[in-house]
Amino acid sequence: MTGGQMAPTTLLGMKTATSPQGRNSELNGYPLKISNLLALLDGTCYVTRQAVHTMASVTKAKKALRKAFQNSLDRKGTSVVEIVSTCNTGWKMSPDAANKWMAEHMFAEYPLGDLKNI
Repeated sequence: MTGGQMAPTTLLGMKTATSPQGRNSELNGYPLKISNLLALLDGTCYVTRQAVHTMASVTKAKKALRKAFQNSLDRKGTSVVEIVSTCNTGWKMSPDAANKWMAEHMFAEYPLGDLKNI
């Protein structure tokens, strides 16, 4: 969605249009784990990170979104659903290759699952 530009979540070493040598921590800083930070805040009741690379993961993401909306309706607090997805055109990969790359590389930095659920 950035047109191939570096995003806050771009991994170290990952090449983008605006970081053709790869993300460098000294120059560009480290990837931001926004959901991890939001889970620490008072007032958040549900923070989760999901993906959409398989049908099973899409089903889990849908359930997470439904839970977040229900939490809002029930006035439990703020819910955050982070979706880890690919940018296969920006990564110059086929959709299948991008999904495999994401599972092999992104999930190590951004593990899936609930970060907060009260």
